[in-house]
Amino acid sequence: MTIRPIYLISFTPPNDPGIIHLPMLATKWRHPTIDLTRYDGIILTSKNGIEALERIDPAWKSVPVLCVGKATQRRAEELGCKVLAVSDGYGNGFYDIVRTRYADKRWLYARPKVVASDFAQRLRDDGIAVEEAVVYETRCEAKKVTEKIAENAVLIFTSPSAVACFQSWFDFHPAQGIVVIGHTTGKSVPDRPVHVAQEPTVASCISLAKQLAKEP
Repeated sequence: MTIRPIYLISFTPPNDPGIIHLPMLATKWRHPTIDLTRYDGIILTSKNGIEALERIDPAWKSVPVLCVGKATQRRAEELGCKVLAVSDGYGNGFYDIVRTRYADKRWLYARPKVVASDFAQRLRDDGIAVEEAVVYETRCEAKKVTEKIAENAVLIFTSPSAVACFQSWFDFHPAQGIVVIGHTTGKSVPDRPVHVAQEPTVASCISLAKQLAKEP
């Protein structure tokens, strides 16, 4: 049985030699001035948000956080940060958690330059105090990828930025399978069926991709 190749479009390579990493995403760190005393909590939508805050002010860890997914949670806890809750989704997940459980708190959304959800504005429209700080931006360096991508490959996308970057340099082939880390990323894939990972983690994406790779 022929196994279809699997490509991962993400910032970091996986701990799986059977997965081909396409290193087309890079991070540019921002350094805004942040007064941590203004906030009761921080919203983190990726591990990059954590690394950015570490560069800006290591004292951020004294402020409790909301995290997207287990990977971001683990990184926050490794650094000694108190995690209030973990969202299993990006926009609606954070919106529901804050609105129903922490509406009386003051929040900082440590965000990338480009976001795929308006949950922060929706929370402000509900009268909840949410301020935003752009702490990093994602750069597309797809031209550095020299890998010839198989027409029957399974592609894993870990963010809407990964989808946009891939599209800037490559075309989707009808025979390719697409795995996404969550519904927000799935919505950024144009006019193609996608398979959403059971959990918003790279490991869950890879597990699903391996199942698809066995299909003809």
